[in-house]
Amino acid sequence: MRKRVNLGAGEALIREGEKYKCMYLVEDGWLLRARFLPGGTRQIVNFALPGDFLCYNMLMFERSEFDIVARTPVALWELETKSFRDMMTRHPGLAEALMWSNAHEEALLAERVVSLGRRDATQRLAHVLCEILARLQLIEKHDGDTLLLPLLQEDFANILGLSVIHIVRVFNRLEQMGVVKYKSRRVQLVDLEKLRRVAGFDGEYLYFSKRNDVRAPF
Repeated sequence: MRKRVNLGAGEALIREGEKYKCMYLVEDGWLLRARFLPGGTRQIVNFALPGDFLCYNMLMFERSEFDIVARTPVALWELETKSFRDMMTRHPGLAEALMWSNAHEEALLAERVVSLGRRDATQRLAHVLCEILARLQLIEKHDGDTLLLPLLQEDFANILGLSVIHIVRVFNRLEQMGVVKYKSRRVQLVDLEKLRRVAGFDGEYLYFSKRNDVRAPF
């Protein structure tokens, strides 16, 4: 059984500690998956785009470890599952899709660990911009030399483990290098090849997991 669900910007799909009820497939929009720390700080672990599965951990676990919040208006397919075996029987194509989703998520998280642990601030920001561009191109959601992003400077800070002031400085540094220009959630890609060199970006971790469709696989 499936039904379409719509969320407004800022609405939570699920909060940390809440019980899972359903799995979801993102049809449109951006969602942020984040963990809040006791001191009130936030780490954005990842963001979900069309074609991504959410809450598939319910197949193994009872409660969510993260907040999942819509950054933009979002449309999702709600996938009701009584059991993993029942779901696979009714929707054979879902097994392949879930394997892809898991591999995709693991690849993204591995790169984020490398960024937080070994890349400097300029490389971190350049790398995540390259990653966003590549992901949007894979799902045919970007064309041209300007990225229109729903992410605030605070979001970049929470993704990359930096302060907002530091993010502002790094965007200024990239602009001085003739790489990008940032203004009001618009990132103009002045020199994409140089941006990739600054980031040391190798997008193979994204392309190996490419799927040709982002629609519900059943």
